[in-house]
Amino acid sequence: MSGEHAPLMLWIEGLVALVIALAFLLHAFFAFKPEHVEHHPARVRIGALIQGLSIGLLIGFVIVPLRMQVMDARGFETPELTSLAFVPALLMLIVIRRGALLKAPVLKTYLRAYRRATLLKARDDANKALAKLDEIEGRRAAV
Repeated sequence: MSGEHAPLMLWIEGLVALVIALAFLLHAFFAFKPEHVEHHPARVRIGALIQGLSIGLLIGFVIVPLRMQVMDARGFETPELTSLAFVPALLMLIVIRRGALLKAPVLKTYLRAYRRATLLKARDDANKALAKLDEIEGRRAAV
């Protein structure tokens, strides 16, 4: 019974992973201004694609099947074992988001370029929000 649905489910899970990776890539194309990109723009975009793919693979091939199990969309032979994958998957998502892949031998150049661009953008966004808040409160902007 589950053999009939396996190709379709792998197709959906793979599509989820690809969409998330492409969302990261599109974000890198349109969200970063030239002052955020200190490295070559291609490095930042490749880093965004790698980061998006790693998160997308975890979501597509771990979280989506767990959701399907909870929603009873398809049966698993050993549901008590598949539910144990949630905690490690959540921890892996947190570790990846915190920058664990920044030390990977081949990928570190691209991921560090992407991480630097995201941090510079976050800093600029925070400065704009603080300036707007100071304006609302009538404070003089800190120089």
